[in-house]
Amino acid sequence: MSRLQFQATDAKVAYLAVVYHLGRPGSEIDPETMGEHRASLAPLAEAIRGQLDQAVTSVEANSWQVLRLGRALQGASNELRQYGIAEGRSAVGGFSEALVELWPEAAEDPSIASDLVQHAVMLQRRLAAAVAEAEAEIAAEAAAAEAERQARRGRWWQVWRGLRPS
Repeated sequence: MSRLQFQATDAKVAYLAVVYHLGRPGSEIDPETMGEHRASLAPLAEAIRGQLDQAVTSVEANSWQVLRLGRALQGASNELRQYGIAEGRSAVGGFSEALVELWPEAAEDPSIASDLVQHAVMLQRRLAAAVAEAEAEIAAEAAAAEAERQARRGRWWQVWRGLRPS
């Protein structure tokens, strides 16, 4: 588990990124199990939202959530650009509403979203080390799981060695 801390504006941007992620159809489906993803960002959204009025927001996130938050920030950056170009429209459910809730002036001037892109990119850069660490942890877990699977599988094919005629 990692403890992520955000200043006020960064917390808003992180929350907007999570809203972006959750607003995409299928974003919370685990491709391996086709069920809900083991590291949903919904609890992270609730934790951040509950602290938006504070100067510093602090949340706990597992490796998968950190990785997914990093990806959500990339997507939110693109969606903010699109929102400004499309004059206040978004294809992602809940994104426009969340943006206007967090930055009410965006309702009158959608180009403000373009100004927020730099905040999303800067936050993504500040989280880069945490995302890289999360990727390494996930890769190590996957390697350990594969090694365990191989060990359990054994060398069943060696049974055939004993059945060869001499």
